[in-house]
Amino acid sequence: MTSKKAAKSQNFIYPATTTGSEAAKRLRTETNKLSEQQRDDLFKRGMQIIYGGTGTKKALGARH
Repeated sequence: MTSKKAAKSQNFIYPATTTGSEAAKRLRTETNKLSEQQRDDLFKRGMQIIYGGTGTKKALGARH
């Protein structure tokens, strides 16, 4: 019978700030300044990107 190798210990000590957390902070700050109209416009643009340029789920043949 062979013995299994012990699992490598993982490093669970994380830095207080990372590049991603700094970017998220900047994005939250900027998006909080948007008006309702700007938020709506950006949402529609994002949906057009996700659903292939039409902004509707029908473009992907989604089931209802």
